[in-house]
Amino acid sequence: MAAEDAKPRVIVRWKKKGHAAHHGGAWKVAYADFVTAMMALFIVLWLLTQADMRLRQQIAQYFRAPGVLSGGAMITSDVNEAKSREPKVVSKDIIIVQGKGEQERLEGEANEIRAAVARAAQENPEIAQLKDQVIVQVTDAGLVIEVVDKGRNLLFDVSSAALKPGLIALLRNVAGVLAQLPNRIHVGGHTDSRPFPSGSRMTNWELSFQRADAARRVLETSGLRPGQVERVIAYADTQPLVPENPLADENRRLSILAARREAAAAPACEKPAENDGPVSLPPDPLPPPG
Repeated sequence: MAAEDAKPRVIVRWKKKGHAAHHGGAWKVAYADFVTAMMALFIVLWLLTQADMRLRQQIAQYFRAPGVLSGGAMITSDVNEAKSREPKVVSKDIIIVQGKGEQERLEGEANEIRAAVARAAQENPEIAQLKDQVIVQVTDAGLVIEVVDKGRNLLFDVSSAALKPGLIALLRNVAGVLAQLPNRIHVGGHTDSRPFPSGSRMTNWELSFQRADAARRVLETSGLRPGQVERVIAYADTQPLVPENPLADENRRLSILAARREAAAAPACEKPAENDGPVSLPPDPLPPPG
């Protein structure tokens, strides 16, 4: 027993270790912000791959001056904001994002042009006289605007290419809407079948072209982008609006086409050819000698 008592006693004491200090959840907030930002980035990149040039401009404008419209829709960008004080319709731009195609967008633009003409008619008595002579419709060719002469000499005088003040004011208002479109513009001039006097150097071909070209100059100086006008077309009396009466006043008109981008189409009011062969126009009569 004495020998056992002489051995040293070893006492092992186990100390409980405390937990590491609590670091909080700040990293979770930072990580959530990072994931949200990445999601927003990829959404914007996806939108850019689905949008045309106009919608890309609107997306860029939104991030320059972000805001919210009623219904949670994104803000639209007016390329020529100074030309219109009215709020823009957002539904047609959302349609583009949803992939509904060009048809809905053109129909929305047609409604906007009708509204622009109605607003201008309230402010300008000369445009008010022309209000019922403006035809706006969406066709297979694109968005067509026709300003029709109804015998009141409000567009131009007979045998004259000079545009009347009311028509010029109307074209300036329409140009503000057309300038927002990515579509190319075709401007056409139409006459009735009333012939020029024998020996005249002017024909309906020259007259229809000069009227269309005068309208083109007004549109370009009123806001159309450089190069947006693709064609200036002389139709003379080959595309009557009233075929049963070649001398009808309504056959004298200007046509403006915002051509479709998704498929090739004929110019405004041009009838499709019955076959795939080339289309030849009748030659102009030669002027008399001397």
